[in-house]
Amino acid sequence: MLKMIELPYPLNALEPYYSKETLELHYQILYKGYIDNTNQTEEKLEQARNNNDFSNIKCYEKNLSFFGSGAILHELFFKNMGPPVPTEPSLALLERITKDFGSYDNFKKQFNEASKMVEASRMVFVGMGSEMEQTSSITMRETSKFNFMGMRTASNIRHVGAFLLSSI
Repeated sequence: MLKMIELPYPLNALEPYYSKETLELHYQILYKGYIDNTNQTEEKLEQARNNNDFSNIKCYEKNLSFFGSGAILHELFFKNMGPPVPTEPSLALLERITKDFGSYDNFKKQFNEASKMVEASRMVFVGMGSEMEQTSSITMRETSKFNFMGMRTASNIRHVGAFLLSSI
């Protein structure tokens, strides 16, 4: 069973960039809903296995992918956001970004432009992990596809690598 993580900061900590009301909506309603629905779907899957009845497996798998991805992506967002602090990427990350994007400014331009184009329940993230040979700016068109990237449960988040998230 998945459990909600506690926010590592107060609900108003992201202001003025992200309002308290918006963070409250994402944490207390949307994220909670993803956690609750993932757990309900897991229970239904367990019942299906116990009863050897897989007549609704397509629905269960689709729901698990959608709700599980929503929980994972919200956790990544919450863990990677924080009160505004002037920072720069680590030297290793900066070198990688410069190699892959030409410069840090080019990276910021591409990431910001991609973020502006995000629609509805989609997001942009930049990933650099052990399985990737370069940093990538990826616009997630369907958040449920996140499960196909090797993340089936929230416990696997630590295997993803380093992420910067933007959710608009």
